[in-house]
Amino acid sequence: MWKKLLTSRKFTTITPDNLQKYFPGYFRTPSEQLEYERLILYGSKNKIPVSTQSMAPYNYHCNVDCRRRYGPFHNMRFKRQASTGSGNNDDFMHACCVTNVFFETPDLKPSVNGDNRNLLHLPGMRQVFKVENCSQAVGCTGCRCMHEQALASAVVIKKPIPPSLADEIDDLEIELFYFSGCCKCVNNG
Repeated sequence: MWKKLLTSRKFTTITPDNLQKYFPGYFRTPSEQLEYERLILYGSKNKIPVSTQSMAPYNYHCNVDCRRRYGPFHNMRFKRQASTGSGNNDDFMHACCVTNVFFETPDLKPSVNGDNRNLLHLPGMRQVFKVENCSQAVGCTGCRCMHEQALASAVVIKKPIPPSLADEIDDLEIELFYFSGCCKCVNNG
């Protein structure tokens, strides 16, 4: 039975069409990536306010006056992260934190288990991930800026297959990775 299954197995080569068929939504062309970035950045710029709620019984209070004209961001310059995407990046300032959104396409990245994995990319078709760079303004007190790790899945080459020899869909699998996600301003307690 095992030999019969092995000999009748159909091998599928790695092509852009087959990647879209077997792994829909994982790979984008440069034009698809530009549209994706436009949608992501639109969502990042258009914030939806939440209601102010009492934090009782914790009695937490924010000590940053976001309305101060000469607050922590007046006349400050922040170094921007280089982008591997379209370059349509913006800095978002919140409390003492500054978030810069960019996109990366890593070839090799540690998985959630700590194993370095080779991500699959084809010429003109790459896996792209939203990443946020988080910085804290000098002089802010009462809070600390921290990254929230975002979980993402990616198509990787199975171990121990070298990337140069991966040519069949059966040489691929899905793996989980953490990327630097949302920047949070956390009150010191």
